[in-house]
Amino acid sequence: MYACPACGARDVTSQTFCKCGADLSLLRALAAVTDAWFNRALLALTNGDTGEALEWLSACCAAQPTDAAARRAQSRVWAQLGHWDDARRALDRARQIDGDSPDLAAIEQALDDATVRTQTPLAGRAVAAKTRPARTPTRGQRRKRQRKTP
Repeated sequence: MYACPACGARDVTSQTFCKCGADLSLLRALAAVTDAWFNRALLALTNGDTGEALEWLSACCAAQPTDAAARRAQSRVWAQLGHWDDARRALDRARQIDGDSPDLAAIEQALDDATVRTQTPLAGRAVAAKTRPARTPTRGQRRKRQRKTP
């Protein structure tokens, strides 16, 4: 969603001319380009290429900073890549743009769940470390034992 550069009117991308008379054809063309980039990102996600999808979504967000859908998708991709802080930043930006979106709560819950899942194996490793034998022979001690046997 863009604003008219002449008068500041909001959501003018569907019009060729603003009420103030400003020519908005370049904004319409830019909106079409960002839509194409968003679609390329979705195609990359379908093909399993999260890195490429992130590049296209980042380009969308740079060209159209108020695109909440691109920010939400960017948050999901960051989460898939395990970059939780970046995912939360993108989600917070999407919330600032469109706080009424029903997707926000679902994405945030998925982020919370994923964060908990990634932290759980650390606790399992600590328990496994406690169950190891208290003392294991060193390499030199094993060699000495091998030599002593006839």
